[in-house]
Amino acid sequence: MSVIQYVASDAGTFPEDAYFLDPRHIDELTSEWEFESLAQDAALDYFDNHDGWESSWPLDIELFVDGESVGVFAVEMEYVPRFSARKRTEAAQ
Repeated sequence: MSVIQYVASDAGTFPEDAYFLDPRHIDELTSEWEFESLAQDAALDYFDNHDGWESSWPLDIELFVDGESVGVFAVEMEYVPRFSARKRTEAAQ
């Protein structure tokens, strides 16, 4: 299993400020799509666990596999509106 780390562009430098993702199997056959998916996972981790909600998106996120950079990925945050409703107790007018 490979050690996966990332650094967000507004959060510092590697390796001092790197955050970890769960280890995964990465080799020379790993596709670009899988790295993009990892960058999305990193963005979610950064948003949820490292004050990423305070950042100005989009952000550049650099991924590292076993200490070696595999690239910088531009990550945009998509806003998903959520709605809730409840019936009023008084009659509609």
